[in-house]
Amino acid sequence: MIWLNGELHAAETAISAQDRGLLLGESLFETMLVTDNVPQFWSAHVVRLQASCAAFGLACHYDEAALRDGARALFAASANDKKAHRSILRLTLTGGNGGRGLVPVGAARPMVMMQISDAPPRPEALILHNSNVSRFAGQFGAAHKTGQYVDNIMARRQALAAKADEAVMANQHGRLACAAAGNIFVRFDNRLITPPVSEGALPGIIRGALLEMATIDGLRISEAPIEMARLAAADGLFITNSINGVVAAAYGTREMAQKKQGIALHDALPKFSSF
Repeated sequence: MIWLNGELHAAETAISAQDRGLLLGESLFETMLVTDNVPQFWSAHVVRLQASCAAFGLACHYDEAALRDGARALFAASANDKKAHRSILRLTLTGGNGGRGLVPVGAARPMVMMQISDAPPRPEALILHNSNVSRFAGQFGAAHKTGQYVDNIMARRQALAAKADEAVMANQHGRLACAAAGNIFVRFDNRLITPPVSEGALPGIIRGALLEMATIDGLRISEAPIEMARLAAADGLFITNSINGVVAAAYGTREMAQKKQGIALHDALPKFSSF
């Protein structure tokens, strides 16, 4: 069951073969953790989607209140009881049924879809692998969560082939950009640093929440470019995303990552947002 353009549909019959998200990757999306039928950081996700719509010239015909009503209807209609465990709400917006060609000949109404899926268990720690797939600083799409995820997919596949859990992606300047599915925070002494968006990092929701806190567990949180060569000397590495929050990470073994106390950072995050 999905929510599509204001109505509930069976998922397998809903999407047009002419949708520009399917044909050209013209799509934006948000994924958010849901606990007790409450999407975490809901407003922050909607604001980021709206900002990306404005940047790409895509009109979302549903305001935050309408999307909230749609999500609630979807929760109520879901066949499974999602209250008992973690689940994921994905909100997707595409260029709509505009046919082939880089720019549609006529007006194409964007497609807006929401769907629920089970969330995997939250990992206690992650093993990292440096990918040779670059995340280009200054690239227009890098600052937005788009459906063009081929680079991230290939980076993750490299990590799995190397018996690791997550890929570390550098930009064309040899500086840290992000993980395949999240932002990276690096601890040096009493500082917790993450690359700025200008380095190729996505403006992640949990990333934004940590930066807004400014300090956590005595650590000063800020943005700064980070040379890849400095990662080996870091006092701690952490992966952040909307599904897992903050997870400790390390090169080598999972036990090494667990020593970095990622759980303490995760527990300091706000647990609920208005919905």
